[in-house]
Amino acid sequence: MIRLILVVAVMVAGLMFGPEASGNKGYVLISLGNYTVESSVTSAVILAVLFYGVLHILEWLLGRVFGLRRKTKGWFGTRRRRKANLQTVNAALAMAEGHYSQAEKLLVKGADNSETPLLNYLSAARVAQARGDDIRRDHYLQKAQEENPKAELALTLFQTQLQIEQGQYDSALGRLESIYALNPRHPMVLDQLRQIYLAREDWAALIDLAPALRKVGKLTPAQEEELLQQAWCGRLDAASDTLDTLRPIWQELPRKLRQDPALLASYGDRLRQLGADGEAAELWLDALRKQPSPELFARLPKLKLDDYQPMLTLLQKMQDQPGAKAALAQTYLLAGQLDEAQRLLEQEVQREPSAAICHALGQLMDKRRLTNKANEYYRQALALAGI
Repeated sequence: MIRLILVVAVMVAGLMFGPEASGNKGYVLISLGNYTVESSVTSAVILAVLFYGVLHILEWLLGRVFGLRRKTKGWFGTRRRRKANLQTVNAALAMAEGHYSQAEKLLVKGADNSETPLLNYLSAARVAQARGDDIRRDHYLQKAQEENPKAELALTLFQTQLQIEQGQYDSALGRLESIYALNPRHPMVLDQLRQIYLAREDWAALIDLAPALRKVGKLTPAQEEELLQQAWCGRLDAASDTLDTLRPIWQELPRKLRQDPALLASYGDRLRQLGADGEAAELWLDALRKQPSPELFARLPKLKLDDYQPMLTLLQKMQDQPGAKAALAQTYLLAGQLDEAQRLLEQEVQREPSAAICHALGQLMDKRRLTNKANEYYRQALALAGI
């Protein structure tokens, strides 16, 4: 519509001014230094239009030439990128098949023209580690750093994870401690510290770290409890050389954890190993009065005591609890009350045979000088124990 209006306007202007302009061609004078150009208005307009047309033709020709260059350059660039992507895919397949040398070569070749060279170098670093070449691994990580200087934290954490997997705990810990000082709530930093402390059995550091791991979502409450159990058991085990070193560790435990059956069992076992059976018995019986535990019931018959009556009294009151009747039967045997022991042991072996019950029956039959019976129960005990 606009073009039509312009054409009509030009036609109207021509009809109005054409007759008058035909008798008066006008005059154009251009003077530049010593040069002078004279022309009619009509000739000047025609020359200007021709000049404008020549400029358009030149522009078109130049556009075609440079456009072809750009297209050619783009075609070669696209081909190189396509080739780099294919090399990266082939490298991934080689990694999956365990051909690490081939994968490393393909990843490095494809890095220069890859759209994601950072990923190429990270993958090459992992492949180099799989080949056991830590020097090349660190070289590729340095190349990755050069590709993206702003990703220093991520690349450092990638490197420390590789070092942890390689068992280079000292090197990884040195880097992580500096990062932890600046990022004390970073989930990955905390989790990598957990891996190192576990591997190095640094139980005290792990105990301090557990609450932070739960706060950042790396541990559920149940997992935190399990980790703390493991750490405190580790501390108890490390201090179990003497009673003087063992007891203070137990006193360091929070009150709530001192009621945990797993930790009670662990501490009591170490007391027994050091000959403090009476102390272990007192500890376990006190805990059972507050909260029945099959784990502790099963350990009571392992105690060597001068007087089993307090244990018998408690077990008689609690024999309806899971595991209590079996413990009572074995304690009767330890106390020399063979008739009561045999009655309960035979009930237990009928209800739920176990290696411990069969072994106790074998001991009882030995005491009654019934050797064949004793041997039969011992064989059953070995079979149930998978020996």
